[in-house]
Amino acid sequence: MNCQESMAERAKPTRQTKTTKPIEVREGNTKLRIYRGTVKKGGKGYPQFTLCYYEGGSRHRKTFADLDEAKTEAGKVASRLEQGHRDVLKLTNADQHTYAVACRELKATGIPLLDAIRQYVAAVKALPTGSSVIEAAKEYSKRHTSNAKRRTVAEVVAEFYAAKEKDGVSAGYMRTLRYHLNPFAEQFKNQISAVMSGDMDTWLRGLGHSQRTRKNAAVSLVTLFKFARGCGYLPKNTPTEAESITKQKTVRGGKIGILTPDQLQKILTAADTDEKRIYFALGAFTGIRAAELARLDWQDVGLARRFVTIEADKAKTATRRLVPICDALAEWLRPYAKRKGLIFPSKRAAERLIEWAGKIIGGWPKNALRHSFISYRVAETQNVNQTALEAGNSPKIIFSNYRELVEPADAAKWFAIKPPGQPGNVVSMEAVA
Repeated sequence: MNCQESMAERAKPTRQTKTTKPIEVREGNTKLRIYRGTVKKGGKGYPQFTLCYYEGGSRHRKTFADLDEAKTEAGKVASRLEQGHRDVLKLTNADQHTYAVACRELKATGIPLLDAIRQYVAAVKALPTGSSVIEAAKEYSKRHTSNAKRRTVAEVVAEFYAAKEKDGVSAGYMRTLRYHLNPFAEQFKNQISAVMSGDMDTWLRGLGHSQRTRKNAAVSLVTLFKFARGCGYLPKNTPTEAESITKQKTVRGGKIGILTPDQLQKILTAADTDEKRIYFALGAFTGIRAAELARLDWQDVGLARRFVTIEADKAKTATRRLVPICDALAEWLRPYAKRKGLIFPSKRAAERLIEWAGKIIGGWPKNALRHSFISYRVAETQNVNQTALEAGNSPKIIFSNYRELVEPADAAKWFAIKPPGQPGNVVSMEAVA
């Protein structure tokens, strides 16, 4: 009797309804037994065939209602075991030593040798060619620490929206975020820590958007993932997966939409409320971003010093800057010099006012006030670096997008638009009409 026969004897069922001779299935020197029995269901007895054997150090027991199925399975198992016996016979002394050491090393993990080998092979196949399983494991461990907070993409997006709204960002910016991130949350329903840059890149390209729109969407994703990292949902001090998205080529040649001096004159003359006059005067003569305007307080407007101060906590770039108050702006703001508190208490002021102005001049270019200020300021000063500091932008962007967009004579008209009746209001209503 060989080893497998002995194991089969020990593996036989402990309960038998009959003492019937078992059926033997042989493959080489390996012999397995199928035990006959019955099982009762609903008061009736049904035949049952039980195959018992040892493999990989574990006892296995399989039951069948059909004898032929039991014999087929027994044949497969016997062939596999017989091949295993043959392989064992081929082991050299060195192989046996390696086997013993491997088993000893694995003992602490509680994983059988065969299972460990299968896991290793599967891991190697899953990794790119030449990659290290150890390095992959270390990277996984770093990204999935036991104390990391787990959040799905949808949960993080919802928290991100709430944080931005609490920060008082503009309605336009919130629309942009939702346009980019709602479809993202719908597509990726797993943990945000499991979303890889390659997946995001493929998703972005599959949207069918223009190159510029893809680039803008990628920026929103980077902002979202940095927020998640700050909340502890992603590893600290490590670039996020969103920051590794394939960089989109910068789209050049797009025309910057600006207002003419005549259009600004028409808007300011038609302004029939303090809110309208203040908003369009500040935007036109300082180029302050809409989101930054929404955060401004009257104490930030220094008429005596002739500067508007954009504190770091109110600036998009988180950097404090000073924007000069030109003569025209000083005249527009002088009636409100003693006001206190937020300049624009309503969070929807920008959206509502721009809609109104668009009706006055028959359309509204995107970021028209900011683009106009920068264009006319560059033409007035002929100094890209100075304008970049005032606008809170990079000299590279100012130089590439705004240089030579307007002429100095147009800039002089723009910055000379004062309230009706004030000297220097060079653009007359007759001319506008």
